[in-house]
Order: sequence, then structure tokens, then C-alpha cells
Amino acid sequence: MAKRRLLPIAGLLLFGFTAGTGVARGPVQNSAASPKASGTADPAPTGPFISALPPVIYVGDNFAVIGSGFTPGSVINLFVATSVGAANFGPLDPGAFLPDTLLVFVPTFVSQGEGVASVEVVNTDESHIISNVVLALLQGDPAAGLPSLTAINGVGLSATSTDPGVAVANVETVVAPGSNVTLTGSGFDIANGVGVDLFCDCPGGKVGPFFLNPGNPGLSSTQLTFPLPSGSSGPSTGPGAFVVTNIGNFLASAAVSVPIGAQISVSGIEQTGSTVTISGAGFSTFSVINFFNLQGGAVVNLGGLNSDGTPKIPLTLVNARSLTFNLPAGAVARAAYVQVLNPPFIPFSSTGNSPAGAFELR
Repeated sequence: MAKRRLLPIAGLLLFGFTAGTGVARGPVQNSAASPKASGTADPAPTGPFISALPPVIYVGDNFAVIGSGFTPGSVINLFVATSVGAANFGPLDPGAFLPDTLLVFVPTFVSQGEGVASVEVVNTDESHIISNVVLALLQGDPAAGLPSLTAINGVGLSATSTDPGVAVANVETVVAPGSNVTLTGSGFDIANGVGVDLFCDCPGGKVGPFFLNPGNPGLSSTQLTFPLPSGSSGPSTGPGAFVVTNIGNFLASAAVSVPIGAQISVSGIEQTGSTVTISGAGFSTFSVINFFNLQGGAVVNLGGLNSDGTPKIPLTLVNARSLTFNLPAGAVARAAYVQVLNPPFIPFSSTGNSPAGAFELR
């Protein structure tokens, strides 16, 4: 499971004033081939503008882009979120054109990636003016033989999935190794069976595939139920992502993220010399910290990521309940606060505003 970028989450009330919890990182250059950082950027003074998309875009089916400023030369860029960044499956030519509507077919070769697509319109006959970018869930059309995963253990996809700063299909629940898992969706192959992979912080990066063959009572076209092993054959605590593959055509669902083993939390901070130990739950080798330190009248975040995506403060994973790190240069002996995050770096996979993260740095 590749490490993803760190993303802003809710503000943190720290020592009587507010400190943002977006993870600090160096400057990042945006490629012209990648979607804009904002999900609904201001439109150009003239040119195309997207006002609405369907909540779900289906691979293997048409979808409508509603807006204004479209022309006969309008084409669609379809960026699909993947674990290594956005992949553009455009330009796609609309099958039908109106000044306020474009009807676009998504070919079956388009990957569902991490379950979120970003759409922009380019007017090729108007000096390639580009519209704003709007996000929608990306799933497969079951009529085209494509599986989709929409809920895990009865919990549906989080509304944060299509937030511009997240763009990852995720479920806000915890999956326990050693228990039965139920995956809900559509298009599961009951004639040939399915395989389920769980990508995780595990040797080889995943466990599975777990096969549900025809006739298995846990297999239906809309639901899969199977036991998730524990121990050496099961997943480690930390971030996870399920992918369902239809055996008959080897077409796969989106990867849907969900925490494994425990929701991440902090229960205490202990300092011994220059070493800080974080106690809690849900820790993994993918964990990263924000380290807020009161310096003068301001809060400084000494943690987060470097511009190359590496953590500014290296962590040592003792086990799923304990992390350690050495105090970074620049830390001062005043109030401090530790926040731990796991992919996909949303509030549910962060220790958030837990008071247990506060301590007095010596």
C-alpha cells in the first residue's frame, strides 16, 4: 500500500488558541497534466465552467457534465485518483453536446483507482481554455461486468471521499482481523466467483486474495461475506484498502480505504531525555506526526512532510500501541502537542484534538 500525501484535517484548539492541523510540507509544483489542487476553482472569465456532476460516475456508462461555456471543441479530462497520484484517462470526446450539457462515455479500460474522479472541460477550439475541476465518486457499471465496493460491514462511503483534499474512497469504521467481513456493492461475479485483496501495512503489502467461488453462501451479486484471518496470515493494524476482482474478466473495483485492527488514538505522551514515546492504538509504519510546539506567541508545527514526501520527524514503531521519536532541531522547552495520522489522512484516521496529545516539553 503506497504512502499517500498528507492532507489538512480539522483545526486544533491548543493551549487556548487555534493551530491548524494541515501537515506542513515543502513547496510542491503542480503539473499541468494534474488536476488543480482545489475541487471547485473559480472559472476563467470566459470559457467552460462545470456547475454539476452526478454524485457517481460509472465506468462503462455515460455521465452528464452540466455547466456553461461548452463548445463543439469541448473535451473532457478524467483524472482518477490512484495510490501514486492522479492518472488522466482523457481527453474524452463527448457523445452529445449542448451549450450547457456534455454527455460523456467512460470506457471500460478506465481504472477505478481509489474510487474518485476529477473532471475538467477543455475547449480545444478556444485556445484550450480549461474549466474548474469537480470531483465525483468513480464506480463500475455492473451491466458492463464491473464490480463496485460501496460499503464495509454495513457502513457506506464517507462524505469526505470527494473532498478536494482527500479524493480517496474511504469508510469510517474499523475492520477486526479474526472476524467476518461483509463487503457491499454491485456487479460481483456469481458465475465465476471473486477474489478479494486487502492492501495493508503487511509483508508484501497485502493479504489475500480471498476467493469466494460459485455456490459460496457468502457470495452474491451485491454482497460478499468471508472470514478475515488474524495472526501471521492476517493483516497488521493500521491503514487498509479492499479491492474486489471478478474472476471471469479480471476487472477490479476501486480500492476502498478502511482502518484495520483499531482506530488510531493517543492515550499518553512520555519524554525521556530527547526521546518521546507516544502511547495509544492503531499505529503503523505508515504513521506520521504533527508536532506542535509553542514558541513565543505562536504555535509551530515541526512535523509533517518534506517536499519529497518523507516525514520531517522519523518515527520508530515499537508496536501498534507505541511509537517513539527523537526531538527535532528547533524544539523549545514549552508546551507541545502530538497528533498522529494514518493514510488516507482524514479526521477518522487522525488522533485529532485528543487532550492526551498535550505535554510540557522539557
